[in-house]
Amino acid sequence: MAYKAVILGCGPRAQFHLDAYVENLPEITLAAVCDQNIQRLEETGKKYSISKLYTDFETMLATEKPDILHVVTPPTYREQALEAAGRYGVKGVIIEKPLALSVNQAQKVKETAEKYNLKIAVNMQRRYFNHCRDLRELMRSGKLGKIEFIRAVIRGNILSMGPHMVDLLLFLLDNPECQKVWSTAYKMNGHEYSHPAPAHVLARLNFVPDLTVYLEDADDAIGVFGETGGYWQHCEVDIWGANGRAWWKQNSGWGYQIDGMAKAKTAPTGWFCSDATGQREFTRAMAAWLDGSAEHDNSLRRALMSYELLMAIFQSAYENSILHVPFNIDPAIVEKLSERLEKQGRIPYTEE
Repeated sequence: MAYKAVILGCGPRAQFHLDAYVENLPEITLAAVCDQNIQRLEETGKKYSISKLYTDFETMLATEKPDILHVVTPPTYREQALEAAGRYGVKGVIIEKPLALSVNQAQKVKETAEKYNLKIAVNMQRRYFNHCRDLRELMRSGKLGKIEFIRAVIRGNILSMGPHMVDLLLFLLDNPECQKVWSTAYKMNGHEYSHPAPAHVLARLNFVPDLTVYLEDADDAIGVFGETGGYWQHCEVDIWGANGRAWWKQNSGWGYQIDGMAKAKTAPTGWFCSDATGQREFTRAMAAWLDGSAEHDNSLRRALMSYELLMAIFQSAYENSILHVPFNIDPAIVEKLSERLEKQGRIPYTEE
């Protein structure tokens, strides 16, 4: 079945959603875009040959009656867009990460999805990158032996790149339940781009059986060698198994070496080529889900799993203690930890 889609928001992130429709996506037709910034709206329409341009969101929904809505807005505008989508009969919604800026907002998103039976996918698209899928298949194959230790490094803050990395880790590990969380945090940043969150985080995540993950998220994080560009390009995962090790960097290649191998087997990676195909397959998966096929890899159900883990990191840092499952997250934990860290100061935003 062919579906009609519209996009809310024509800011910098919208380009990647729009590019998914440029070629080879016959399952979905992009009908219109909406933005209150008229200059940005008109430039988007011209670049992508979209004639239906709206400055009012609900007018677009009422006129176009879309099946699929992309919400490409700052994270302060989530549940409001979903409420309108539900009232106008939208079936599937693709929203940018982070899912929410607080526990209460995440709960409102969940309740709105249930109220209108919305199928929601959160745009953490690395699950659809070919090399990430290849790495997961390697881990599943058992060639590395029992996975014992993973180190994950990102830059930015825990609500900008944190959702991507935690989601990628859960994907590589086949969505296991985390048993224990310990973390520490220092200062705040991200206010300039609507992602206020702890600027420096170090977390230890314990999964069963006997797997430990160390996650470092900081502007000066060590270990993202070879990566250039803005903070969003700095992503690295190192995996140690009983029989060998593997690694993945967003732009500097991935590979593995098993005990007995004379040299490592490697393959290239690259954000821009990977994201073009990954975003398209992510979008195509929404059409398949609406058709009754498999649940989207980035469904709201799965996104809530990674969001709970992020909130457990917040709570452990606030309590200065190890959390054990079930985590019993304080609904006000984001606000409480942020208030404490604001007293330590803010770290100015930089592109690097």
